[in-house]
Amino acid sequence: MKWVVRWKWLVLAIWIIAAAGLMLSAPSMADLVRDKGQIQVPEGYPSTAAAEMLKELHGREGGGALHSTLLVFHNDAGLNDADFAEMAEAARLLQASIADGSGVVSVVTHLMEPALTPQMLAEDGRTSIVLLQVSLEGREPAAVHEALVGMLEHLRAAHYFTGDWIINEDLIYSAQEGLKKTEIITVVLIVTILLLVFRSVAAPFIPLLTVGLSYLAAQSVVAFLVDLANFPLSTFTQIFMVAVMFGIGTDYCILLISRFKEELVQQGESTQAILATYRSAGRTVLVAGLAVLVGFTAIGFSAFTLYRSAVAVAVGVAVLLLALVTLVPFFMAVLGKHVFWPSRRKLEHKPSGLYRALGSFSLKRPIWSLLLLVVLLGPLLAGYDNRVSFNSLDEIGERYDSVKGFNLVAESFGPGETLPSTVVVEFPQSLPLPDGLAYLEQVSAELDAVEGVKAVRSASRPTGVPLDLAQLGGLQEAQEGQLQAMLAAYLSPDQTIASFEVVFEGDPYAQETMDRIHDLEEAAKRALDGTPYAGADLAVGGVTSTNRDLRDISSADYSRTVVLMIAGIALILIVLFRSLVIPLYVLASLIVTFFASMAVTELIFVDVLNYVGTSWSVSFFGFVMLMALGVDYSIFLMDRFKEYRSLPPRTAIMQAMERMGAVIISAAAILAGTFAAMLPSGVMSLLQIATIIISGLAIYAFVMLPLFIPVMVRLFGRANWWPFMPKFEAGREP
Repeated sequence: MKWVVRWKWLVLAIWIIAAAGLMLSAPSMADLVRDKGQIQVPEGYPSTAAAEMLKELHGREGGGALHSTLLVFHNDAGLNDADFAEMAEAARLLQASIADGSGVVSVVTHLMEPALTPQMLAEDGRTSIVLLQVSLEGREPAAVHEALVGMLEHLRAAHYFTGDWIINEDLIYSAQEGLKKTEIITVVLIVTILLLVFRSVAAPFIPLLTVGLSYLAAQSVVAFLVDLANFPLSTFTQIFMVAVMFGIGTDYCILLISRFKEELVQQGESTQAILATYRSAGRTVLVAGLAVLVGFTAIGFSAFTLYRSAVAVAVGVAVLLLALVTLVPFFMAVLGKHVFWPSRRKLEHKPSGLYRALGSFSLKRPIWSLLLLVVLLGPLLAGYDNRVSFNSLDEIGERYDSVKGFNLVAESFGPGETLPSTVVVEFPQSLPLPDGLAYLEQVSAELDAVEGVKAVRSASRPTGVPLDLAQLGGLQEAQEGQLQAMLAAYLSPDQTIASFEVVFEGDPYAQETMDRIHDLEEAAKRALDGTPYAGADLAVGGVTSTNRDLRDISSADYSRTVVLMIAGIALILIVLFRSLVIPLYVLASLIVTFFASMAVTELIFVDVLNYVGTSWSVSFFGFVMLMALGVDYSIFLMDRFKEYRSLPPRTAIMQAMERMGAVIISAAAILAGTFAAMLPSGVMSLLQIATIIISGLAIYAFVMLPLFIPVMVRLFGRANWWPFMPKFEAGREP
């Protein structure tokens, strides 16, 4: 630390040059998020296997996949001749754009194919769809979407483009807009809080500049890692970095600056005050930061890219810790006592009356304290059902046309028609035509018999109704080319790959529908048993299958990350406290807090706001965030408890609570505030994660720490320090 103070101006120059160089040369994070930030299922899962087989079916092996896209026309009063004329005009323009490299590969309407009228024109006559196949290969999804919308912007009839890729693009846009709001709100919130805390003009800008510069540098480092080393990235990455870095960074700066004020009084001059500050508060900040770092690093062992994208927070925390031991001392050394100008009041926290009262109650009446915990948290935990939703539409709501279009199709044709599943079968040898169609119809019939299936479209039933195979034989002899054209949508040119479009009666995002994917796989296998094509490779693609795979991946990753994270944090706590007992009840308190905060979130969003469930990724990120960040406050409290280890345990914990209560409450309020800045983002997952963190911090700061921890300290007594009790009882430092 002495060299930092001595060479303070060089330290500042290095920071400015490094940060400016990184920011000016780093790739654009917004572009990287659009290019690499989408949710993708890893290779080896059925949905990805189906996507590859579909590429081969359409003769696009090694190229980009085709994306089914719907252009939805709607008129509440019923579609009229003018609407249909504009639909025909839209189809003509889209058809003409195929040669212009727009990305459109094919266009189908019931106006072109009257046989498709039942599938493309609603019974009530208010909604009709145009089916497009779009290739995004070598193209930016946002640019393709913008071009499609611009192509038809002159049309007067109400129309909407929708499809899984457009919904994902709107999700990315919504997240980027949410990030901008979060950054602005966070800065305003932190400046306001720090002005209230320090009553100083200069002091608030030390955390703001330190954390702000750290964030800009860390973001640039992450951008380089994503661009050059395929580092995981998602739409959540930047928002998580903002919330965590500004939250804990501000907390840590307040601890350091507050201690610096105390040391200035005792030491009399800046340099010695800085050294004394970092010997005490600096150690606490370092350990707390390492706990957060370990927590987010543990995510790197996940298999799923979306989850691993939060490892970027670990990069941010590492850069932040470096700034805390270099930039903060710079400001302290340069400003000295002027850090606190013009405030004359004492900065150190007064003993916490709330923590004193709650701690005294817990120590004197431990049974009543535990009963109070049961009363407060029991109903929440008992009512928690872990209801989960995979519905991407909930993420952004109806303010986007893609969601409006989806909902119109769902209302008019049934939700399954909007995003059907596709069963793809690859045969060991070519299917002879037309005789081979009998085998395809056999598969189609088995799929159609699966519970919850509304319709099946395939080469043997392109409109959903089985073809007369006897008539097809004559058609092949007379017009083989026409037959091939009819079958091209569902059968590869060499007749080795066939697809079957399955429309479910239910919501394609519902877990009940996801459970039917296995039934489709079994039905297709059953249909081919006893035929020359038994044992053919098959897979199911589409949103429903993808979400089924995501459910399996997220479940495995969740279990793995929980184990690794708890083990990592436990190791840090064991080393810090030289105890095996304290880490056990600290971790138990955090786990109970997590489930209670999940229950609060489910109560708000499911029971009150009537969503199907919390978003599927929320429990993972909620656990990681709450465990990694919540452990800081137990470290603040129990590290002070450790300082008083020569005292009787009850006395020690009471003094620790009185000294650290106000620190914990104010720090939790600041961190909760930075996550509250995520609420205006408009992205449902972020709203729910923010709710988990805010409610979790409140439960931990006002319930678990003051009511549970003192009871555990009293219960274990000197055994709190097991197996190192002799050293502590001798009054020596461990």
